[in-house]
Amino acid sequence: MSSTAFAKMKSVFLSCIFLILAVAVNAQWKPAGDRIKTVWAEKTDPQNVLPEYPRPIMERSEWKNLNGLWDYAVTPAGKRQPESFDGQILVPFAIESSLSGVQKPLGSANEL
Repeated sequence: MSSTAFAKMKSVFLSCIFLILAVAVNAQWKPAGDRIKTVWAEKTDPQNVLPEYPRPIMERSEWKNLNGLWDYAVTPAGKRQPESFDGQILVPFAIESSLSGVQKPLGSANEL
């Protein structure tokens, strides 16, 4: 097998792996609960959540969008680092919201 054919095969293989992972991530996230949903809730894409700049008047050239799925843990206030994570949350939505995928109260004695 030539090196060109091998490189092309490797590229196709890596593309397939990436596609499978992207589909798996989308399959794992879903809005939590079924209260107060709009037509936009079902159209939310965890791979491309609110990509626009949040404050267009104050736009920075070096801005990076951090919206998307993140591991989260609810810990007592003041605790430095969680020992394990509770699951994934869709940022920028609040933990209490349906679109976060969590929909649990944080409470005043805890931190996210």
